[in-house]
Amino acid sequence: FGGKGVFGWDHELSGRSWLEDRHSTEFLADADVLLVLGSGLGELSSNYREFAPRGRMIQVEADLGKLESNYPALGIHADVRLVLQGLLEQVPFRQADGAAEAAVAGLLAKVRERLDAQPLAVERKLIDDIRAAVPEGTQTFWDMTIAAYWAWSAWNPDGAPIHTAQGAGGLGYGLPGALGGAAATGGPVLAVSGDGGAMYGIAELATAVQHGLDVTWLVVDDGGYGILREYLTGAFGQSTATELARPDFAALARSFGVSATVSSLDTIGEDLAAELGKPGPSLVVLPALLKMFEPTHLEKK
Repeated sequence: FGGKGVFGWDHELSGRSWLEDRHSTEFLADADVLLVLGSGLGELSSNYREFAPRGRMIQVEADLGKLESNYPALGIHADVRLVLQGLLEQVPFRQADGAAEAAVAGLLAKVRERLDAQPLAVERKLIDDIRAAVPEGTQTFWDMTIAAYWAWSAWNPDGAPIHTAQGAGGLGYGLPGALGGAAATGGPVLAVSGDGGAMYGIAELATAVQHGLDVTWLVVDDGGYGILREYLTGAFGQSTATELARPDFAALARSFGVSATVSSLDTIGEDLAAELGKPGPSLVVLPALLKMFEPTHLEKK
């Protein structure tokens, strides 16, 4: 997920980033040779350890601690950029014969079929609506929230780079990360948080106003820690300590002089586009209960 954007999303050889999917896991495991660039193949990348490569693996990693830490491989401790430059000089160009393209198209079709079999129209449309609202070249920063977990797999990063707290899993990353991005680029920048994660950095609204940072903050308000609610309910039939007291986010933002809109699943695209078009900080609150796609690592063999 952390490598989204280094390879064209719509390229005919792009399998995209549906790593929490058994079809993607099997596709990688079936490779004769798997070249792993800059990934430690941790819990999520391996689909919760379901990944079991049958061929040879070459792992290139600048962080020595990650090299062969999860799977045996021919480990190369190096900068990925330098390794790829060396490979391009040594490996002859092979004329495309359509086999790889067909294999990737087949993989993506299987992923779509699995998603189509689940009642996920709301979540898939939401990601599409957010993506369509974001101007070309906009940096996006995603907190730990269900919308972000969808974005890890479904977000098209071409023209809208994605930054997430996925590696450390830290709540509260969204707004502070976006403020840093806006300070560096001038904006506009998009931040996406859940209501729980938003509470970790809500005081940074003052920073946004004081420095006039061009950040639009989307807060998906589901009344608590939505992903924990889903996990606990699925495992035990009920959730415990997942519901949260929280402010009226729009009223709080307006008290700072920040433009704020309370949106809906039907209008989120146009509301978000409108706020992104305004200079300076702004807020969009989306009251919505979202759910995740069914995990494939729990499926019976």
